[in-house]
Amino acid sequence: MALDPAVNVGRKVWRPCSHCSHKDGLYLLDSDANLVYVQCPQCHTCWWFDTGNGVGRRPKDAAETPQWPGHSA
Repeated sequence: MALDPAVNVGRKVWRPCSHCSHKDGLYLLDSDANLVYVQCPQCHTCWWFDTGNGVGRRPKDAAETPQWPGHSA
């Protein structure tokens, strides 16, 4: 597998590869809220992982989410 064409060597996620234990940073390909899509520069594996930071994604039906009890819209 080759490096993804979207790789920008200046955008890295500083964590080891969970597939080959490469330790010099992973290429950041995309992000969505607290999820990041990365590629290892050594084994070229791509995957999404949750950083554990932030509040996460909004529910798809966020507009239909009921109000808290005792609060009116």
